[in-house]
Formats: sequence, structure tokens, C-alpha cells
Amino acid sequence: MSASSSTEGVQRNTLYNLAAVGALLLGALLTLGAYGHFIAVWSQITSQDNDFIRRLLLILPGAMLTGTAVLNILLSKPLWQARGYALSITLASNLLATLYLIYLMIQGVPDHPIGVFLALEMSLVILLVAIRVGLKWPAAGDTSTKAHTE
Repeated sequence: MSASSSTEGVQRNTLYNLAAVGALLLGALLTLGAYGHFIAVWSQITSQDNDFIRRLLLILPGAMLTGTAVLNILLSKPLWQARGYALSITLASNLLATLYLIYLMIQGVPDHPIGVFLALEMSLVILLVAIRVGLKWPAAGDTSTKAHTE
């Protein structure tokens, strides 16, 4: 038995690293999106013409983007370390944001880049679901990693 065959069973799933980098980048983009939303609706939020409920509804998209961005950024390091709680929380928050963006797409909000954010969210959610169901990369039988370890 060689030394490389004894370490094959503990091979790290590098999809966690990909998810952590994706969460960090998406967190930065969601922060920019939330900033753009708040700039666009700030005059309506601060005006006295709108009632309180309407102002809260104007804040909701930005708050959703901000909350998901903060969680993605804060949980990127534990996700890199393959922590199960980080995977669960990141998946839940991004799934919620994805569902909200789908709702906005169905409502048809004109002149907003909802589709771009939805595509990015869906990409990360698909990756996180794949990790959750057990997808591993590199695969245990991957010959390219065996050649490098021998």
C-alpha cells in the first residue's frame, strides 16, 4: 500500500472552495445591487407623500439583497472550510433570494437587471444543492489526481 492510497479516502471536496468564492463574489455584486436599489428609491422612501407601509415595501428588495450579501460574505470563510452550517445557511438565504427574484421577474419590473441577479443566484443555488446532495470534486476515481499524488 502506497502513501497516496491511504490519503485517497480523506480527499477534500473542492466544490466547497468554488462555492465560497462564488458566495463572496455574489455577495459583492448583491451589495452593489442593493446600493443601486436604495439610490433609486431613496427619494420615495424619505418623502412624506407615501404611507409607512409603502415605504417599507420600497425597502424590501434592497433589504433582501443586503441580507443575502452579508450572509454570503460572512459565511464564505466557513464555507471554504467545508462547515455544514455554513452550507445550510448560505443555501437557505440564497434560495430565499432566488424565490424573491423569481417573483419580481413574474411581476415584470421594467428597466431593472433582475435577470442578471437571478442567473447569478441560481448558479450558486445549483452548486450548493449539488454539494448538499453529495457531489464531490475531484471525484474519488479521478485518475488525474491519482497521477499527481503518486
